[in-house]
Amino acid sequence: NGCGKTTLLGLLPRLFDPADGVVEIDGQDLRTVRRPELRRQIGVVTQETVMFRGTIRENIAFGQEANDAAIRAAAALAHAAEYIDALPLGFDPPVADLGTSLSGGQRQRIAIARALLRAPSLLILDEATSQIDAESEEQINAAVAEFRAGRTLVVIAHRLSTVLAADRIVVMEAGRIVGVGTHQELLERCDVYQRLAKTQLMPG
Repeated sequence: NGCGKTTLLGLLPRLFDPADGVVEIDGQDLRTVRRPELRRQIGVVTQETVMFRGTIRENIAFGQEANDAAIRAAAALAHAAEYIDALPLGFDPPVADLGTSLSGGQRQRIAIARALLRAPSLLILDEATSQIDAESEEQINAAVAEFRAGRTLVVIAHRLSTVLAADRIVVMEAGRIVGVGTHQELLERCDVYQRLAKTQLMPG
């Protein structure tokens, strides 16, 4: 906690620009891209999900023009459709302010469906499955892995199980990057990652 993961990631949608250095996507300095254009290409799901007064359908489609089939497809990809269809009003029950009528896991699935509906070029998941059980997390990770074809997926997580399959893992400690590589590469050469792996993946 507090090592700078979320702060570092704030550079991608240009919540702020770096004082030194350059952030590039496909070789292009992000400061040359207008913020609205950049952010239209980015989907974000955070640990603290945001729900609005309205229906589940409206929350998934928030800010987008989408038909029923597209909304249902996004919900299915986020493994939310099954529990939504089981509700008395399906996709159309009222959602209280801030989503207080829903569980944390339900809110996160809806937020993931909302992000997937945008079909963004860059999808950022900031502790997005932290309130979801391990089995559901595995299902969502598998679905997102299929979704990411031709896209970039950036995942912030404390749980190593969430990032094991990443092409590149960035390890941070005290505001600094202390290791970059695959799971196996980091096991061999990054002390911080080795400690995390010993604690989380090899308990006892």
